[in-house]
Amino acid sequence: MGRDQIYSLTDLQRITPALQVSPSFGGDINGGAGIRGIRTQAFNPSVHPSVAIVIDQAAAGNVTFPILHDIAQVEVLRGPQGTLFGQGASAGVLNASTVAPEIGKTSANFNLDYADDGFAGSEQTEIVARGGMSFSLGDKVAVRLAGFYRQEVGLRTNVFLNDLDQEENQFAIRGRLLFEPTDTLRVHLIGDYAEIDQNGVNFFSPTLAPTNPASQANLSACGLTPDRITTRARFFCEDRQSQETRSIMSLTGLIEADLTDNLSLTSVTSYRDLAVQTPNVNLSLRALGRAARSENLQGNYQQFTQELRLGYRGSGFDIVAGGYFADFKYAQVPLDPSLPFGDTRPGFRTGFSICAPDGTNCGPNPTFVPERAENRTLALFADATVELTDKLELFGGLRFTDYKNDSGFGQNTLNPTEFGSISETNLSGRIGLSYQPNPDTNIYGSFARGYKPSALTFPADPGQPFIPLAAEENTAFELGAKTMVGRIQLDINAFYMKVANFQGQESIFVGSDLVSQARNIGDVESYGFEVNASGQVNDNLSINAGYTFNPVLYPDVFLGDDGTDLSRQQLMSAPKHKFVISGEYVQPVSSDLEAFFNTNIVYRSSLRLANRNSERFVDPAGELVNLRFGVRQADGKWTASLFVRNLTQNREAASAIPLNFRGSDDGSVRSVPIAGLTTRVVGASVGFNF
Repeated sequence: MGRDQIYSLTDLQRITPALQVSPSFGGDINGGAGIRGIRTQAFNPSVHPSVAIVIDQAAAGNVTFPILHDIAQVEVLRGPQGTLFGQGASAGVLNASTVAPEIGKTSANFNLDYADDGFAGSEQTEIVARGGMSFSLGDKVAVRLAGFYRQEVGLRTNVFLNDLDQEENQFAIRGRLLFEPTDTLRVHLIGDYAEIDQNGVNFFSPTLAPTNPASQANLSACGLTPDRITTRARFFCEDRQSQETRSIMSLTGLIEADLTDNLSLTSVTSYRDLAVQTPNVNLSLRALGRAARSENLQGNYQQFTQELRLGYRGSGFDIVAGGYFADFKYAQVPLDPSLPFGDTRPGFRTGFSICAPDGTNCGPNPTFVPERAENRTLALFADATVELTDKLELFGGLRFTDYKNDSGFGQNTLNPTEFGSISETNLSGRIGLSYQPNPDTNIYGSFARGYKPSALTFPADPGQPFIPLAAEENTAFELGAKTMVGRIQLDINAFYMKVANFQGQESIFVGSDLVSQARNIGDVESYGFEVNASGQVNDNLSINAGYTFNPVLYPDVFLGDDGTDLSRQQLMSAPKHKFVISGEYVQPVSSDLEAFFNTNIVYRSSLRLANRNSERFVDPAGELVNLRFGVRQADGKWTASLFVRNLTQNREAASAIPLNFRGSDDGSVRSVPIAGLTTRVVGASVGFNF
């Protein structure tokens, strides 16, 4: 992952063909990940993720964070999950493990990447520093400390404030302790803290100039002339630089006990706390005239989980069984509670408003919504594998979930005045057969039912009632095979999924501004096949490659946000074709020095970025080319290299919506750029391992 510069959840999609990740619309709260075209599109605090994220066996739930650092491995589990461990998911799981300390071993590593805006074609400045060290404290305790820092400057530029560049600073630290009092007991204590500080976080940047002359004149007056509106999505216009800070803390206790030679017990206890502070975010992209803003807000997200899991391995029979409890709480509160509600003056507004920069001509007036949500999940699960013959196995499992959601909201009060509640139970599971004709080949087929709970979502217009979302149910079939071809592992599978009551979203006007709210869009189908190959081709060349063909279709009858017919067309954020390859070629230079060249190339077909039937909102097919070459000591003690991400200046964006003017679509498009996907980044890297 370090070789391919995988530093975030979004970066993971560069090495996995079935995975798409979008950080837009709050996707960094629940991960924003999609597998086989099915992802969370209803971004509301109480909505469960379609693709769950598990870190060191602890469920992240709705309290995720985009930074990935000091990661040992990431496993992508496709299709409905929930019978093997506590976290359930309707579309899949990203199962990550951080680097663990080892008793009796001492090690340290440090890496630095640097890219400068304008140098050698780099389109932004980026500094990434990461490192870690492991050591033992006696013969029963080991410790690992790890840190990460990243600075991005120039991803976007505010033309109204004298071309002021956006600056984003990220840092994260982790401490991990391993205690082995006996040969049969292992205790892991893991603590994390991370923060992202964004100065100039803009909701969207224009990528297509308006066809409405009045709208373009408004943008030109603040510096957004047509020549600065390109698919690079760099330039935007705000009278006051938007700011947002996200900080997360997590604590995990993992206990693994070998009760007998065949029986094990695992306990996973986790607490996560995320705070999102929003002093000011401009949602309209306009410095002149009325603009929608969210101001003086803080979102608090807390989650506690407890999982107990028993595992038994016998002769011809294996079983895993356990229980899971999760309690998630969310509250939106004023960042500065001393400010009065309804004040229209700049710097004094709390909540959502549409006003002129000086606080006049408001409509609606600033409205604060005290949102509250609590999700409580109780689950029992079991999964067994039975050996029918020496080559044929039957596997299957069940999951029972008891779920409850309590939510509330109000207007211009500190506490909610409107309340709602949902309670439901669900039985999901899987069954399948696995045939192993030889030790290197496995052929399998399975049927699974996945579940994503109902939700009470907050309306975009606070004057309206809750928007209830029905539970998603995923019916999935899969047939596949894994085998070795020489030194290459080959994995081929075909799949079909039908997701009932898909939880999506729609864009509506509140006042004169376009905002999003949740809704069920009906039944969505996803089908296709995947081919993956990985391994050591020869002593010099290693590869990891994959291709997926994946039609993902809107319901039989479905109208987009613009009223056009999208029935049975490709779903938003789901490419039909995607190919990835990551490889490295190594050439010895001397007995202790080697040169290397690695590449990570992604090709995907066109991608719909909004629920609209217009080419304006379709990102064209394209390739992402990342290259790195350098030299290193043969034993890996040091490395020096040059790199380029997005060599061909592919302009992929996270999402796209219209730039409206005076309450109507003005013919333009605004998008969210992503470092290394929308921009080209060129720089140098050094690393040390001890």
